[in-house]
Amino acid sequence: MQTSRSLVLVAVCALASGMPSLSRAQEQSAAYAVMPLFVTAPFAAPPASASGTASRSMRTTIAAPTARAEPQNYLPEQLLVRDSVVRRWADRTGEPIRVWMQASRALTSWDDTFPVMAQQAFESWQAVGVPVRFVFVRDSAAAELHVVWTDRLGHDESGRTVWWSTSQGWITRARVTLSTHASDGMPQTPRALRAVALHEIGHALGMGHTSDARNIMAAWVEVTELSEADRNTAAMLYQLPPGRVTSGGAEARSDAGGMQRRLGGTQH
Repeated sequence: MQTSRSLVLVAVCALASGMPSLSRAQEQSAAYAVMPLFVTAPFAAPPASASGTASRSMRTTIAAPTARAEPQNYLPEQLLVRDSVVRRWADRTGEPIRVWMQASRALTSWDDTFPVMAQQAFESWQAVGVPVRFVFVRDSAAAELHVVWTDRLGHDESGRTVWWSTSQGWITRARVTLSTHASDGMPQTPRALRAVALHEIGHALGMGHTSDARNIMAAWVEVTELSEADRNTAAMLYQLPPGRVTSGGAEARSDAGGMQRRLGGTQH
């Protein structure tokens, strides 16, 4: 009898102020591990550039002046980074994803608006049009997606997301950790916290990073709202079946055997 193998993705993000970005992703057998990835927002001075190995925009547009441009998206870039493997939640419009948010604690620099900002971030993604809805529950054991708070994460981190999926590509649960301090050690602001939450919830939905800084899913976040490309990419991602995308469509299969390739490894 064959048993399904659970696949895990860890996305670590930071919110830094004018600090160099370290972006490294190492694929390992039956697991993704994304090491420290910096995130900045408009309230902090962004770096002069956020270049990496995937420095070109891969948005699909039509250049002909008489043709109508296709919706902006970075789905090709997402598929490239993920080795053409789609991992996402199943249709959850009828049975919303159960979200548990940790109660506020006596954390340094805690702001009572933080949970409100995080809930608004969920509502923003829900309004995108993907077949996913969220409902907040009080029982953590009954939840599939946990949001927890911490005073500080590791060095240069302000957000972290972990999700688990089946070998077929269905995400089954996730955990988002949000810090009350930015990666530079300064207290987090509600506006910044909301931007980090938007970014991390995007990861929890199965989204990866894009090199285009105009989007919330950029490794260096310089915006505080979802862009048109963020919304379109998520919608297009959820139109694909989970599994490996091929020229003839997508086939759901385990990719554990091909997870030895280093993705986007660069230090800048």
